[in-house]
Amino acid sequence: MRVYFDTNKGLLRENNEDNLLVNEAKYYSLYAVADGMGGHSAGEVASMIALNAIKDCFEKSEKDEKFKVPKFINESIQEANIIIREEASKNIEYTGMGTTVTMAVIDLSLNIAYIGNIGDSRTYILKSDAIKQITEDHTYVHELYREGKITVDEAKKHPKRNVITRAVGSEEIMQVDIFEIELEENDIILLCSDGLTTHLSDEIIFSTIKKYGCEKSVEKLIELSNDSGGTDNITLIIVDTNKEVRK
Repeated sequence: MRVYFDTNKGLLRENNEDNLLVNEAKYYSLYAVADGMGGHSAGEVASMIALNAIKDCFEKSEKDEKFKVPKFINESIQEANIIIREEASKNIEYTGMGTTVTMAVIDLSLNIAYIGNIGDSRTYILKSDAIKQITEDHTYVHELYREGKITVDEAKKHPKRNVITRAVGSEEIMQVDIFEIELEENDIILLCSDGLTTHLSDEIIFSTIKKYGCEKSVEKLIELSNDSGGTDNITLIIVDTNKEVRK
């Protein structure tokens, strides 16, 4: 299993409010992307707090024989939520800060991936012939689409397409989406912030990774996103679950 990752502030943002986490242990591997929001440097602070809290929880609990991944995902995000809200209450510049989080925890012994998500950062699974979004966007526009009020094409152009309905730090109690997927040979996992998916379709992401391979695709996808406008920070993690070296 190999992992490739990078983050880029894009072309229009003054700073990078995204953060990423890679923590590979003996029995489990943890990968996460967080996209912060808030005034001044608050977005960057929120995303860093979230991933530090998740990292601390993981390192304290993953060696425990009673370690349950779904429980860890929920509890670590709840802990991140508490810390972000506490910090926001202490500093007026941090008022209202929050962050998306998408994470994947791979049980290396069972070849199972557990996906946790809040917000519109995404996790995908790439098969040999298709790409599938595992997470569901927590956005105003996606809610409209689910209710049948707008089409997919209308959602892509909607003026409120970036309005988040759920973020770590926004509510006292967080509702976390958790998914479980069985990994098959040659599966690839992609975690990314919306700076990537705002500009690139799933089809372009898929074809790029298949053409350039996992390692080279990180740089290439960032380049394509910036060539398409680069209006937001861009962060991605590509996990190649194949045990054999790809040529």
